[in-house]
Amino acid sequence: MQADNETGLNIFQRLARRWEAVHPYNAAQVLRISGRVAASHASDAWAQSLRHLGLGRVRLLDQSRFCHDVLNGEFQRYPLRVLPPGESLDAHLTAELNRPFDRPDEPPFRPFLLPGDGEFYFGVVYQHWVADSVSIRAVLREWFTRIFDPGAARSSPLRTSSRGYAELFGKRGNWRFDETLLSNFRSHIRHRRVRKVQTHGRADYPVRVSLHSTPDGLIDRLRALARAQGVKVHDVLLAAMAEACSRFVPHQPRRNRPDLSIGSIVDLRPHACADLSSTFGLFLGFTQVVLRPSVIQDWDRLLHCVAAQNRVHKQSGLPQASMLWMAAALAVNPWVPDRNLYHFYRKEMPTAGGLSNVNLNGAWAAAYSPEPLREYLRVSPTGPLAPLVVSTTTLGSKLSIALTCRDALLPPGQSAVMINAVLERLSGLATGRRGDELSCPKLPY
Repeated sequence: MQADNETGLNIFQRLARRWEAVHPYNAAQVLRISGRVAASHASDAWAQSLRHLGLGRVRLLDQSRFCHDVLNGEFQRYPLRVLPPGESLDAHLTAELNRPFDRPDEPPFRPFLLPGDGEFYFGVVYQHWVADSVSIRAVLREWFTRIFDPGAARSSPLRTSSRGYAELFGKRGNWRFDETLLSNFRSHIRHRRVRKVQTHGRADYPVRVSLHSTPDGLIDRLRALARAQGVKVHDVLLAAMAEACSRFVPHQPRRNRPDLSIGSIVDLRPHACADLSSTFGLFLGFTQVVLRPSVIQDWDRLLHCVAAQNRVHKQSGLPQASMLWMAAALAVNPWVPDRNLYHFYRKEMPTAGGLSNVNLNGAWAAAYSPEPLREYLRVSPTGPLAPLVVSTTTLGSKLSIALTCRDALLPPGQSAVMINAVLERLSGLATGRRGDELSCPKLPY
């Protein structure tokens, strides 16, 4: 049966599909839950979730429209994957982020279950062009509640939007096209001085995932620190990441490119002129902070420089700025072969890394934390813009971190040093030791 949810491809989705033609553009979300669950129960709950949400196979109607077809009686063809107890979650996610969705009849979701000792993981790897993090959290909410709290399950399907980015985000407030155009031009000029990351041709594409956790309560101390400094937790995380990327990400040695650029993935739903809280789809934008070497070497200057730039982004029309840049990128795409897109974006937007930061303490997951929902993990793809992405997720007093990076750029040993530098900075700030060395070991996921 065809789902009654025909929709158009927005700007970000069109770009993401071009990126996916070169390398899988997959993402993942995982829940760590106390207790045990029967695989058959989890499988039935997954099938019921997709059916009731109106989701299933994605069918392209033409170059600009698609819809979801509900899988009635076909779930046995796409079963829940049950991993052997003790299998590495890092290794599974690494393999899945590099595995394309190359069967046209396959749904854009690959659910899995990993049994453990007194707890288990279940999650989904998905095609990112189909859905953003908010949409997948809605899917996992349905799956979770149908197992642990059936009375809280949704009684109606998710909506889809037939309105594009321009209609949703382009007419908000006192936005002016000329000011946004000027802002993008200034960003382009600033990026002429930004370091370019080393590239290795096709060897750049494969990625690796590593999962990390911080001590309980660390995020609460960081929040108090940020409040006292007049900044946001996001600013603190972005500054710590910029500091580590400056030290450990290999760059092309060029005298006229001394600065560093770090990007942030931003949820555009709160900026829309319509309520998108129950809408399934992808509504993302991005910002960048550009930092001089002298700023990066001074933590206080670094933090407040990052915070100041982020405030400007928020005040100057973030959705419209992202939309205009994506529209410009989409305009040149027909003349750029798929495999050259990677090099095009690395030249025009040479970021050293990206941050995707989400706080779930106001979302559905908070009602079930810390028991039975002990931790929520999110894994983002790198795409052509950033050679590595750090995904930070806060649930209760737990801050979870996932690093996705390109093996050719940062082999396992180097990426471990890099992410440990981020963890040590955060831990030092939370304990008042700042530069003191503090061990944050890799947890056995």
